[in-house]
Amino acid sequence: MSYRLTPISLSLATDVTHRCWLHRSRDEHLIGIIELTKPDSELTWNDIEYCRRRVEELSVMPFPDCINALVIDIQTFIPQVDQEFMLLAWRLQEEDCPIRLVVTAEQFEHYASIFDPILIATDVHDAVREIRQSLDMFVH
Repeated sequence: MSYRLTPISLSLATDVTHRCWLHRSRDEHLIGIIELTKPDSELTWNDIEYCRRRVEELSVMPFPDCINALVIDIQTFIPQVDQEFMLLAWRLQEEDCPIRLVVTAEQFEHYASIFDPILIATDVHDAVREIRQSLDMFVH
């Protein structure tokens, strides 16, 4: 007897896109950088889930080791998010790994009211530099 199976897709209907990079610090710490882009201001559940999945995926991907820190760049993410938008990677939070959320200068005040201001930066290179200093100072 054969069972009827219905094909499904795990893809999400969203206009959010992402790009990822890796940076290796002087002491071989891996810093993951993800840029999330959303061109319009309407935020849907699919958009939120897409972002959450990509951030979590990057946090556990072996390169061959998992990343030790994360920079999430949402400067080109048009809708402003709130505390219900779970953007920070669970594994990295549990392991107290450095995380920086990069926003525009205009968005800084809004995000500082939601997230700890120490997590927020307005430039990707500044965020990477802060994380490098933090990670590498424990070794030297």
